Formats: sequence, structure tokens, C-alpha cells
Amino acid sequence: MNKLFLVFFVLFLFSCSNNRPSSSNIIPRDTLISLIVDLHIADVILLNPNVQSKISDISSNKLYQTILNNYHISKERFKKSMDYYASSPETLDSIYDIVIERLNLIESRWLTDSLSNL
Repeated sequence: MNKLFLVFFVLFLFSCSNNRPSSSNIIPRDTLISLIVDLHIADVILLNPNVQSKISDISSNKLYQTILNNYHISKERFKKSMDYYASSPETLDSIYDIVIERLNLIESRWLTDSLSNL
């Protein structure tokens, strides 16, 4: 009876352990940051009416797949990595803090360049 209790206790402990997905084949944090920045830039491009009229034959899925291919990352690996980082909200928040910083920097550079060309 004690052995049975011990087995259930050990199983209970393992079931209460961190449910974070395995870190095998996870995209490194810095690479993921750059990838997310590029995906957000793609969103901006796709939402720009001037661009939409010129590239109407390019779907968002095709553009996202091209970006993933440039990083040599499959959709499955990207999803697995996002699930992995999302299992730790603090980590995902810190990743997005950097993504936002980079996007703000890109935007300010673009604005500066645009104004200097006037």
C-alpha cells in the first residue's frame, strides 16, 4: 500500500511540475526577435494601400512563408517556439519589448529619411 501511495505521489509531483514545452529545436531568442520584427514589417507593408495595389497577387501567407524561409524556419518550428516562449509570459513580454523598441527605431529612421528627402 505504501508503494502504491509513493507511486501516486511521484506521479502527482511530475504532473504539477512546469508544463513548459520542451526546448529542443526552439528558435533562439535573438533570432526570434528579428523574425517577429520582420513579420510585423510585412504586416505594415500588406496593410499599406499603396503597396496593396501593386502587389495584389501576394498573399500574407506567401509573404510570411518567404520570411520564414529566409530564416530557414518551418511554420511548425515557429509555432512550437512561440508556444515555448508563451509558456513563460515574462519571457515573451521581454521579447516583445525588444521587438517594439526595434520597430520604433525603424519607424523613426524612416521618418527621418522621409523628412530629409523633402
